[in-house]
Amino acid sequence: MNVGIGTLLVLFAVIASLLWSDRRQDPNIAVLQGRIESIKIERAGFDTISLQKSGIHWTINEPCPLPVNEKRLQPLLDALAPGTHSYTAAEVDLQAAGLSTPAAVVTMNGTPILLGGTDLSGERRYIQRDNRVEFAPEWVLSLVNGGLSALAALEVFIEPLDKLMVADNSSPNNDGSGRSVAELDQWQSLSAQQIVSWPLAAQGQEQYIATDSITLVAMSGEQTRNMTLHNYPEFSALRDENSRCAYIITQASVPALR
Repeated sequence: MNVGIGTLLVLFAVIASLLWSDRRQDPNIAVLQGRIESIKIERAGFDTISLQKSGIHWTINEPCPLPVNEKRLQPLLDALAPGTHSYTAAEVDLQAAGLSTPAAVVTMNGTPILLGGTDLSGERRYIQRDNRVEFAPEWVLSLVNGGLSALAALEVFIEPLDKLMVADNSSPNNDGSGRSVAELDQWQSLSAQQIVSWPLAAQGQEQYIATDSITLVAMSGEQTRNMTLHNYPEFSALRDENSRCAYIITQASVPALR
């Protein structure tokens, strides 16, 4: 797992919409985008990511519940909006266009959009929606491959922290007692480099082994989050109880637990 790549993926998401300023779109695209209420991202070898719109806000439901950074989601909606020009699938060499074995599939409102290869210019990517083939900006695949890190809010604590405790798991009856952490403002501003699926696995699929783990209890209003901070030689991972995802944090940014 490359921890440093998270910063580049986020950068892709932030500047993506600016790089496609020359794309001419149908006047009804804004209306069509407003009607998108569900998104599913599928990539070989990765967990499926499902997003749902409720009211005016988006949330990630799978592989774990996470708030969405909607400024990063918007470039994806823009890039995959219907264009003014398209071709029937019969007019296109789907294998040469990389659509026979797509690099990823993004399903919006139940309609799969296949992401293929790039054209000769290298600036446009073939996409297939139903029986029509169009072009999208080349970087849309990089944005999709950013996964959770590119789409989710990287702030660990969205709601104001009222109290943070280091749990004493050795206490009788596991009553949740422990000691309070003083540096709430530093924890409040904690931001992840990446959000990844749990358990952590390296490129060769061997599982990372933590040097130590600390149980935390975070309280925000009536909400209580039981979390575990797993420390590794090169980074730390903060995970909500029973969550299938973890926040990857540089050790230097983890506040002291005094």
